[in-house]
Amino acid sequence: MRFNPKTEEEVQSMNLLEPGTYQFQVIDASNEKSKSGNDMIKLTLNVWGKDGSSHHIYDYLLEALAYKLRHFCSNTGLISRYERGELTAEDCLGKEGAVKIEIQEGKLKENGERYPSNNKVKDYIKSGEGFSTTASMKQFENEDVPF
Repeated sequence: MRFNPKTEEEVQSMNLLEPGTYQFQVIDASNEKSKSGNDMIKLTLNVWGKDGSSHHIYDYLLEALAYKLRHFCSNTGLISRYERGELTAEDCLGKEGAVKIEIQEGKLKENGERYPSNNKVKDYIKSGEGFSTTASMKQFENEDVPF
């Protein structure tokens, strides 16, 4: 067997989404406290790649990142909860929309190695706004599944 060898960093980066806009669904949410002791909601997003692949990305909604909290609520039908100043993890479960994803470079460990790079939510946007995966997702809608 012949192949092109890859470094560990190259192998890990193959599982990352390219920076862009993708569809998501909240598949898990929990009420948490930040390291500073502030209320926050930890979200687990199922994000669909351009090829239809599924990626789990974690995000955190908290008052300190007001733009992201407001944009999540306004783009997932929760703006009335936002305007009341109350949001729970249960409110977020199952919500869908569009999200801007970026790559966060792995930080340096004390021993000189690096943590792996990962995908990070930059912001929540209106569906269809700068959307890069709509066409590729449509190819799977009418696909015949043999079972």
